[in-house]
Amino acid sequence: MSLKSDVKDGLYDVLENVKIHRARQAEIAKFKDPKRKSILSDAELSSEQMRAIDKFYVENYGRKIPYTWHRHNLAISGKFDVRFFPELLFIPEFERYMNMPVAYATVFEDKNLLPLFAERAGVRTPRPIVTSTSGVLRNSDFKEISEETALNLIGNCGACFAKPTVGTCSGEGCGSYCFASGVDAATGTTAEELFELLGSDFTVQEVISCHSSVVKLHPESVNTLRIMTYRWQGELRSLPLLMRIGRGKSAVDNAHAGGMFIGISNEGLLAPSALTEFNDRFEKHPDTGVVFQGYKIAGVPGAIDAAKRMHSLMPQMGLISWDFTIGEDGAPIVIEANIRGGSIWLSQMANGIPGFGDATAEILQWLRFMNNLAPHERLKYKFGYKDLG
Repeated sequence: MSLKSDVKDGLYDVLENVKIHRARQAEIAKFKDPKRKSILSDAELSSEQMRAIDKFYVENYGRKIPYTWHRHNLAISGKFDVRFFPELLFIPEFERYMNMPVAYATVFEDKNLLPLFAERAGVRTPRPIVTSTSGVLRNSDFKEISEETALNLIGNCGACFAKPTVGTCSGEGCGSYCFASGVDAATGTTAEELFELLGSDFTVQEVISCHSSVVKLHPESVNTLRIMTYRWQGELRSLPLLMRIGRGKSAVDNAHAGGMFIGISNEGLLAPSALTEFNDRFEKHPDTGVVFQGYKIAGVPGAIDAAKRMHSLMPQMGLISWDFTIGEDGAPIVIEANIRGGSIWLSQMANGIPGFGDATAEILQWLRFMNNLAPHERLKYKFGYKDLG
């Protein structure tokens, strides 16, 4: 190997280790929030439980981990299992190692690419009215158009939903509008002002019409299924599902934006209780009065299948967090593909079970193997593979 290659690998390794360290610190810092501290105060582990966690993680991961995330899961789900997977290892290590190299993740997280993959997979997605990618404006057929044409399309489009397409999360910058004669009826925002607000990367889409089983929960928001698929040793798997449901007058359902989340079976049956990020608990929706236990959402098996079909078109990625809803006819509609910052805590807390189930030990063993490699060597062992020689 040349000196130039050695230097390049060395610089990469240093930068990668710094980024992983920062990601771990970010997860630790979340529990400085007084609300999260309060939640933890309601969940003390027994000596036996702490010994079980230590034993499981030392045997499989090679070292002990803080008890913080097991306590957090216990406080919210009311259940204990040594196999609960800590957020400390999920985003900084599992997600990062599964989605190498990061350049692919940067590309695939652009939401304006999603319709192209959806079409190829035979999956419906909200129809764009106008999109902007790096300031290049396009119409619903993805043909470039002038700013004047784009403003005319938006100014008279009626009801629509607008969102940035690069570098956002938790519904940030998203909003519902209804334009006529160039002005939004509710806010007075002009089409020109909306473009300026959204920046150079955005989409303005037609409003989705959801299945009655979805609408009934909370009509003001597009309530979504979070389906997390991951590629493990040649097989596409999914984590336990959850559904996100809006509250009040909000048009978005994200947990960080005040929405609630609830476990849902692969057959579409909701869990008994919905939760919020800071552990508010509801057995029925506070606005609509819908009782959650036994309530069935149509089309869930089809949405899981659609997520896996779409993931198969992105073989570079090992882990993708999909947002789906169900259309009026019961067919799945894909809304977003989230490549980074997917998080496992929502899935585990909503369902009260470990995200990886019986595969947890094997996944921890793989992380242990990957952590002992130089960062530039890890790409060879994506998707759960490791050197058994």
